[in-house]
This record gives sequence, C-alpha cells and structure tokens, in this order.
Amino acid sequence: RDLVSEWAGTPVDQTVMYGLRQYESGARLLTHVDHLKTHAVSLIVNVAQGNLTQDWPVEVFDHHGRLHEVTMEPGDIVYYESAKNLHSRNRALAGA
Repeated sequence: RDLVSEWAGTPVDQTVMYGLRQYESGARLLTHVDHLKTHAVSLIVNVAQGNLTQDWPVEVFDHHGRLHEVTMEPGDIVYYESAKNLHSRNRALAGA
C-alpha cells in the first residue's frame, strides 16, 4: 500500500485485490476503464512469464489520449489510474 500511496501522491486504501492470474495463449484484455469506487488506482505485478513468442504489452492511454505500450518483465510493476485511463491488452497472447 505504501508504494501505491507514494505513486498516487496521496494516501489510498486497498479495496479490491484479484490475486494471481495465469493467461493462456490467445488471451486478450479488451479496452476498458474500471469502477471509480474500487479502482481509482491499480497496479499490475508481473510475477513470472515464460514461453512467450512475442511481447504482450499493457496498453494504457494517458490523460491526453496518447497510447503507452508497456512491455513487462518478471518483477516489474505498472501503476495506472484504472478508473480514468483506458487500458487493455488487445493483442492476443502468443505462446504460454
């Protein structure tokens, strides 16, 4: 929680945690925003990955509508304002 509050610049409370997920080949996350009540800020932690045949970036649109594609490695954390910024993984996961 301290890292998230530091990134957000304000104290935050943990409201929802989805836990670990394992994605299979062909997985996609369509573009969306989350619910403000539970997801003002979010983070993705890449715990492990293997057998990818191409990068599977997290796609986040900033407050000016610019797309940022973030390729993650194990141990990386991506913070984003998930209730305000469109985010996705529209490319199908290749490998795994």
